[in-house]
Amino acid sequence: MKNILFVAGLFCASFAFAQAESSDTKASSNIKQISSIYDKIGKFDHGIAIVVLKGKMGAINTEGKEVIKPEWDKLVGFGKDGVAYAHRDGMVGLIDSKGTILAEPVYQRIGHFKYGKAVMVRSKRQGIISLQGKVIVEPVYDDLKIEEGGVIRAKKDGQETLLKETN
Repeated sequence: MKNILFVAGLFCASFAFAQAESSDTKASSNIKQISSIYDKIGKFDHGIAIVVLKGKMGAINTEGKEVIKPEWDKLVGFGKDGVAYAHRDGMVGLIDSKGTILAEPVYQRIGHFKYGKAVMVRSKRQGIISLQGKVIVEPVYDDLKIEEGGVIRAKKDGQETLLKETN
């Protein structure tokens, strides 16, 4: 009797599994694969996902279209401003979500953006760069800080000064 119950239970489980598998197949017939060539696909953020292919990074959109070729050592960012930090050969630049290079990777560091500006370092000196990749303050300072309202506190050779961008 135990054997009959066991076989009946096994049959019911197999039947239920086959039905579930069959309905999954039907449901997925409306699904198309949009991207399968990458080693890793990151989480989408603001419509862009960073991808990895053979150790290099790029980006795709939600349609699976490659918007940035996987040729970067590292890509970081793509916040609501659509700009990311693009790293190559130990240097960093800026790239937008369409793949346009806004600033070539010639900087040792680019900080976080505040008021549309960030402190960047080139040749161990600090300057200011805009979200569009435009150098606002040449890298000639020892220390720079972007303060409230976009005022820039600059230090050079022990002297401190305040800078403000004029339109």
